Amino acid sequence: MPMPRIAARDGRFVERETGREFRPRGFNYIRLRPAWHGTFSPARYEAARAEAMLADLQARGFNTVRVFIDHAAGEGVVASADAAELSPKFMANFFDFLARAARHRIYVVPALIHLPQCKRYSEIAGKAPARIGGTNVFYLHQGHIEAKARYAADFAAAVQAHDPALLPAIFAYELDNETHLQATAPPFSLASGTATPADGKTYDLASEAVLQQMADANVSRWADACRQAIRQVDPEALVSTNVFTFRAVGRSGPGRLRRDQSKDPRFPARPLALAETSLDYLDIHFYPFDDHTLDRDLESIEFEALKAACAKAGKPLVMGEFGAFKSPYKTLPDAAAAMQRHLRRVHRLGFVGFLYWTYDTDEQDFLWNAKSGSGEILEALAEVRP
Repeated sequence: MPMPRIAARDGRFVERETGREFRPRGFNYIRLRPAWHGTFSPARYEAARAEAMLADLQARGFNTVRVFIDHAAGEGVVASADAAELSPKFMANFFDFLARAARHRIYVVPALIHLPQCKRYSEIAGKAPARIGGTNVFYLHQGHIEAKARYAADFAAAVQAHDPALLPAIFAYELDNETHLQATAPPFSLASGTATPADGKTYDLASEAVLQQMADANVSRWADACRQAIRQVDPEALVSTNVFTFRAVGRSGPGRLRRDQSKDPRFPARPLALAETSLDYLDIHFYPFDDHTLDRDLESIEFEALKAACAKAGKPLVMGEFGAFKSPYKTLPDAAAAMQRHLRRVHRLGFVGFLYWTYDTDEQDFLWNAKSGSGEILEALAEVRP
């Protein structure tokens, strides 16, 4: 029996046919190869481990997992730099995972990281002008926007061609992981002159406010183009992206690239700008290091204005990553209690879903995963109901 298709309506998720409310509750499921993501790597996919995880989530009442689609050539979604299509072996592993998830009534969120490293998409992207560099090309250069839209559509089309009955098992396509721009690369690193990015407007680089306007307008253009491309393949698909907060990278908020001094070169796509796009929901990541971290994070993303904008647009809010670093939480009982408090507060703020980082990524020994120890965090999160 196919899974119910999920839709976003009036700030909530519902089953499209029945209108019954749905709240995504679950985990990020991440396998790491030595350098990067390897969950669906042709040489490393662990079907039995994935099956056990999905069965465990179903038994405990969870309903959603988020996975990463690696962009690298060879181990990732394309077989080589010369590839003209998505890797059949990689996609077969993803299809296997998706079918297993559907059997366990678990929805899947594939995060489409970056742009596949192959000829097909590099030819579409072309070369960005000198005044747009680093990772900024993905969002500020029209060729790269068109390449990402094509990739997103190709991925959705591959699922549809393999088995249209599996489309409902995809909760949503997320267009990136932690969408961000780079302050230390042009145009944001330039203190004078102008730049003309994808939207065709000319921006004065001497003004912090104008730099933020440029980022807002062009990331929004990217998001809308990619969603439109996926919707042309699957008109009922949910599409979103996700961001960390300004405070998470040492910044106080939008429009302060030069006043804020941070060792981290990144700054996030502005959530308030994304609320004005066609994206179906917003996914914000909050990692608490103490009981005050969340307050600082919320202030930095203009939360009251963001919440009002999402309510007006009918967009649900999801916390697609949160987790417990071992540095502030020395013991598992402390971590489990802190994650439970954090999740309950985020629910009270109006977020309608969560995905913990991670289910069992023991490759990251500096974080407590949900299966650490005797599964204390898993049990603590299972107790939290909105």
